[in-house]
Amino acid sequence: MANDAPFFFIVNPRAGAGGRKFAGIAARMRALGVSYAAAATTKPGDARTLSKLALGHGFRAIVCVGGDGTVNEVVNGFVTPEGLVDRRAVLGVIPSGTMQDFARGASLPVGRDAALARLLDGRESAIDVGRIRFADGRVHVFVNVVGAGFDAEVAGRAADVRGGAITSIPAHVLGFASALAAYQNKEISLTFEDQPGSAARLRCNAVIAANGPSYAGVMNFAPGATLDDGRLDVVLVGDVAKIELLLNLPRVLAGTHVAHEKVTTYRVRGLSLESGDDALVQADGEVVGRLPARVDVLPGALRLIR
Repeated sequence: MANDAPFFFIVNPRAGAGGRKFAGIAARMRALGVSYAAAATTKPGDARTLSKLALGHGFRAIVCVGGDGTVNEVVNGFVTPEGLVDRRAVLGVIPSGTMQDFARGASLPVGRDAALARLLDGRESAIDVGRIRFADGRVHVFVNVVGAGFDAEVAGRAADVRGGAITSIPAHVLGFASALAAYQNKEISLTFEDQPGSAARLRCNAVIAANGPSYAGVMNFAPGATLDDGRLDVVLVGDVAKIELLLNLPRVLAGTHVAHEKVTTYRVRGLSLESGDDALVQADGEVVGRLPARVDVLPGALRLIR
């Protein structure tokens, strides 16, 4: 990528030190004579709208200054009416959030100066994008992880309390505690697209399909997942009791939970999920709908500066 190609920065000032981080980036870009434009988000959904507008105006690369949720919104701005990713889209990321799961999975530098240097170096590689299709026809994509069950319940409860003085990490702690107290494992039916006869219905705590390995900032939830293998790593957490879930959290941090007798892993191109219970669905840490849903992978669909 030539350095005179225009960049469009989408800045989430509420994500970490997003506003302050971008101020330093803007000064450096001006000093280098690199063309750019920028806009800040003010509410959820803005990043998706800005991304779509910027793509339509022919910017060479759209750069997210924010965390996983903002990256998710930006990439959803690239989605075409056919539910694919616009091939013109090039994503850059200056990490500025709490968790940074996607940045870690993509081996992106987290520090401002190193991230900007990587952006200006401009080397692109193709990564996979996950896609969720809901029963009402909605399509939502994700770059890191989608989950149904307990993890989505935590995300929903965290969103309910986040804001003002309660930032992302304490909101997720409160969401976890609240969900743990009230959540009941759900009956979920699964069918794996590329495994004939795989249909099963079982009571489980959560079903998570991962594009990248890291989740919730510190969890090595899908240790074998990579962003460019054309597969989703599915981690099925079975009918675990609440005390069992708590006792095994250290194993999730280390990635050794996949050997637990009530955890099953699969590597698939896609899966369908249904539930007679009310099961939320989260994508990259934000609740985006409810089951039923079909999840698949779009191999090499997104160009990422990395």
